[in-house]
Amino acid sequence: MQAIVQDSYNGIDALTLATRPTPKLLNPLAVRVETHYTPVMPYDVLTETGQLKQRRPVKLPIVVGYGFGGIVREVGQLRHPRLHNQPVIGIQLTGSHQEQLLSALPPLLFPVPQSVSLADATTVIGGADAAYFALKKAQLTAGETVLITGATGSVGTYLVQLARLAGCHVIAVGHSSRHSLLTELGAEQVLDYNRPLEEQLTTTTVDQLIDLAGNASLLDHLSARLGPVNILSLALPDYQPAFPEQAFTFASGTIMPGDYRWLLDQLATGALTAVIQEQLPFTAVKTAQHHLMTEHSAGRILLTYQQEANNYVHEPND
Repeated sequence: MQAIVQDSYNGIDALTLATRPTPKLLNPLAVRVETHYTPVMPYDVLTETGQLKQRRPVKLPIVVGYGFGGIVREVGQLRHPRLHNQPVIGIQLTGSHQEQLLSALPPLLFPVPQSVSLADATTVIGGADAAYFALKKAQLTAGETVLITGATGSVGTYLVQLARLAGCHVIAVGHSSRHSLLTELGAEQVLDYNRPLEEQLTTTTVDQLIDLAGNASLLDHLSARLGPVNILSLALPDYQPAFPEQAFTFASGTIMPGDYRWLLDQLATGALTAVIQEQLPFTAVKTAQHHLMTEHSAGRILLTYQQEANNYVHEPND
């Protein structure tokens, strides 16, 4: 099988495609998954350029990637046999960008509801889960107003929807080419970061500012216009707000397995919509990562591994 490997800190263009043995199912708690999709994430690029050496020390070479969507093709003796041939999404801490993988941690593997496509479900990993974490961390309640930077990305498109589901008023910051998308997702006001924000922001009453863009200059412009506001960033570790009554917090964390099942249920009912910017074959990983860093985002970029993404038999979930 083939895997995408990082063996230096020279960035995106130093990635290599390596041939590795197909993993063997020796752990009775493991399942072997045929990979169909993996999400392209800024986390990977930051690792490849060495910017996460302190927070994420790794011993090179490593397989790149974090999340996956695929079909279970082999089941360990201590796992439920009904998982065989079932679509699943999951988290692979040892790297997901490979054609086959072993998932050995049951809490990190989630069956996909029948009415949800595997591609859509894969966007939950590193997208909807991070958005749900931000929503809970900010402790937003119905009736409050939240301003979201980086709203058109894989996390932001979900956070806009989750905030609206929670009964919040949403102000989203994004590129002008994505304004209709943000409005469709539930934003009541959309700000174009290429125009003076002071002229566009019609209110100073914002309860929470959630930063997904990691742009200190953008936060400067916004916080100077706002009154007392809590600023939560998932992208910027350090920031000093304009006024002492403005509180800044950086947060990074995970959600519970039950939260993943809830998010998948919201996709199944149509309460949440997955936004996919593009799908590219995994052999084009360098192109995909460059698009992630240079194009105006509109949801998630996925790498694809199988020509027939619907080649599975769907059974009722346990």
